[in-house]
Amino acid sequence: MSNKQIIAFTMSPIQSQFEVDRLEEEAGKMGIKVKRAMYREMVFDLNNENPKVYVAGEEITAENTMGVWFRVAGTKSGKYTEGRNMLIRFLQKKGIYCVNGEGYLRWTRMGKIAQHALYIVEKIPVVPTKIFYTKNQVSDFLDWGYPVIAKHERGYQGKSVRKFENWGEVEKFLGKINEKNLGMFLWQKYLPTKWDLRVIVIGGKAIGAMKRSAVGEEFRSNYSLGGKVERWELSEIEKELAQNVAKVCKLDYCGVDIMKDQEGKNYVLEVNRQCQFKGFEQATRVNVGRAVVEMILKMT
Repeated sequence: MSNKQIIAFTMSPIQSQFEVDRLEEEAGKMGIKVKRAMYREMVFDLNNENPKVYVAGEEITAENTMGVWFRVAGTKSGKYTEGRNMLIRFLQKKGIYCVNGEGYLRWTRMGKIAQHALYIVEKIPVVPTKIFYTKNQVSDFLDWGYPVIAKHERGYQGKSVRKFENWGEVEKFLGKINEKNLGMFLWQKYLPTKWDLRVIVIGGKAIGAMKRSAVGEEFRSNYSLGGKVERWELSEIEKELAQNVAKVCKLDYCGVDIMKDQEGKNYVLEVNRQCQFKGFEQATRVNVGRAVVEMILKMT
């Protein structure tokens, strides 16, 4: 049994409860304790001689902690994302492994627009996308035909994704939003396949994939929106694509979403560095919780 713990950070006791439960379960089988902590429990004692970090009243040291795993830390103020990154810098200096540490330090908030810029530079295939800053630009440059997709750059679980069947629906949407917020949306060509792949990559290796299919009239395939999930056997091309996304984004743990067009060409929709995996484990029977613990042990 190790005398060192793994710390799992969440925003609240119920956030990512399944994922932290699974981490705790699998770590427990190896004799490792998982400490659940909330971001608001962080305390920083900043001084040049001996800076310290406390979580829930306990100083975090290389003697009592082997690794840290982060769940979503987003707030409007960004105070927890800044605190998370400060924590990473201090813990890495102490030799404590932080899952996705390099990725968080590079991208404090990893929105969809920042991702798409990186993918274009790294020649990773993306769905044709446009970004506008004025409503006149939408009417002037939205020239694919219909339907078209719009999604907020910080949306999650498919909740911000909209499909427009004609210009009238687009115009109605534009009338509801403040023009100054228009630049937060990505406009994309619609792919009619109605299914995509979620590939989980841990420690640089794609450990499995599930196919997510939209059900009924719903065009979004997210598991959280009732999408059907099933195991998918990854091809070498799909595996290499997902692993390359994790590599260029500097992520040790992530879910990569890949969609295909009707000819079978692959497009990366986005990467999620705090991806949930309840549906993934159910569909694939891949033990994600154990893989995360094993990665932390390997990096310690």
